[in-house]
Amino acid sequence: MTQRDEIVLVLSPRYPNDVAMNVQAAGMVPRVERLVVEAVARCRDDHIRIAVVDARGAFPQGLEMAQAMAPAIAAQKGGMLVLLSRGNAADAEAVRAAGATRVLVSPFNNDAFGNALQLTARLIELQGGADPGQAGAAKTISADPLTGLATGDQLQEWLTRQQAAGSSVTVLTLGVGRIGAMNAAYGRSVADEALRGVAARLTGHANAHLATAPEPWLLARLAAAEFAIGLAGDSNGELTESLSRLLVSAFISPFIVGSREIHLTARIGIASADARQDESVELLIRQGSAALAAARAAEPGAITVFNPETQGDALLRMADLVADLHRAIENDEISLLFQPVLDFASGRIAGVEALVRWDHRSFGQLDAETLLETAASAEMAVQLGRHIRARAMHEVMRWPAALSDLRLSLNVTAADLSDAGFVAALEAALEASGLLRTRLTLEITEGALIDNVAGAALVLEQLRQSGIAVFLDDFGTGFSSLAWLARLPIDGIKLDRSFTRAMGGTDREKIVVEAVVQLGRRLGLKVVAEGVEEPLQLAAAFATGCDAVQGFEIAVPLSSRSLIEFHDAWVVQPGGKSQ
Repeated sequence: MTQRDEIVLVLSPRYPNDVAMNVQAAGMVPRVERLVVEAVARCRDDHIRIAVVDARGAFPQGLEMAQAMAPAIAAQKGGMLVLLSRGNAADAEAVRAAGATRVLVSPFNNDAFGNALQLTARLIELQGGADPGQAGAAKTISADPLTGLATGDQLQEWLTRQQAAGSSVTVLTLGVGRIGAMNAAYGRSVADEALRGVAARLTGHANAHLATAPEPWLLARLAAAEFAIGLAGDSNGELTESLSRLLVSAFISPFIVGSREIHLTARIGIASADARQDESVELLIRQGSAALAAARAAEPGAITVFNPETQGDALLRMADLVADLHRAIENDEISLLFQPVLDFASGRIAGVEALVRWDHRSFGQLDAETLLETAASAEMAVQLGRHIRARAMHEVMRWPAALSDLRLSLNVTAADLSDAGFVAALEAALEASGLLRTRLTLEITEGALIDNVAGAALVLEQLRQSGIAVFLDDFGTGFSSLAWLARLPIDGIKLDRSFTRAMGGTDREKIVVEAVVQLGRRLGLKVVAEGVEEPLQLAAAFATGCDAVQGFEIAVPLSSRSLIEFHDAWVVQPGGKSQ
């Protein structure tokens, strides 16, 4: 049975005809029932898998209908979509507890309803509720909880089965752009609903384009804003290219979430493996990700095919680095440098930011970006973050008494904030090193916050209450940085180097920087300008009202030994630099 033949039970005390028309517009067959007992009997006798319970304007009655229908739908391994009025949006959890598979809150248009209905059907297919509508769908129990699509693990298993059966396989990896900005501007619930819309739109386009394709396929969600389509069968470059163009063009129209228009972008990376090639599916997926990474460097809508000559070396190098990282942590090959921060009010060096480097035995000194990318690939980001923080605290406590008043700033990543043991590990490192928490500052970038703003805010507030300072790093690089100032429990901001450069720019650029600095100060936040590399920028930062500066004009990142020498030689000059 395809989704177009799917029969949908409709129970609606007030708007049965409207709902039935929406079901029909979504390409499915509505069956309106006014009595729950008859709906339950029809569900059982006709093996109907989908029910729509419309509780708009009649919530108590609708909730009773959902509770009564839930066992019958569950027996069919089906799904139930419940519609709520805006005034009952807070009752969504009660409806889910009653057995709803998906909840849609008004106002919504036909597209939003159709998306929700298609995702309900798609989740049933992935759970093995019936013969799937797309030839290659996986009959597995655990689908992606947000979109109802297959997961990355399921895609890998499916591709492995296709390859084992002697089929060539292709992966189209699609990255969604601007989701982070939407999360920052409107919150996670809106961003999640937009991703559900993306999943539904991709499903619809893929179903339509591949309806006559002789070979199976599977759509999956790999990560927060990354999707992939696996194609099996003889490589068909024309089909792959046309599908890719169709999918990126699907993002021209905005996604509607409530009353908002959400504009997103897409890029695609493509990788293929011939049936005769002795390559693992895991490598194929990584090749697709490498191609997507290349596409991200181009304009929205870019489509890049994996090229082993230009991208293969990077993959092999990454594989080698992943293997080396385990040994690097054990053998203390991860080194720390400390960049001084000048406080304008006192003219003294008030603190340092710990910067990490990897002293690789073959490639030499590798920067922090390479190290963090490798840690993410090796699924060691949390382990590396804990190691760096503990190492930095320990090293700081070995400095002479003259440096005992310097604050230590440490960077915190998205992986750190998502780590349930982050706070406990930080507390353990503080206790083991003896570092006073009043000397510690944590710097968090916007990218580390967008996956779970509310959860991150709770963690940050807990840390601040204990005496640890929290700064928002790289301020000004995101789409909605001003929103963070009002929403997050922070003590200060570090202006991105683009703002620092603007201090010596045009009059309009200077006005923008001055406004941001004054806004921060009015909110009671410390303002630090980073990336200060010229005397003019240093003087401009002082004149603009920044509290402190950091950059090459003050000092390059230094080893502990060099930092001690630098600090001993520093001459106090408020608003300036040591001679």
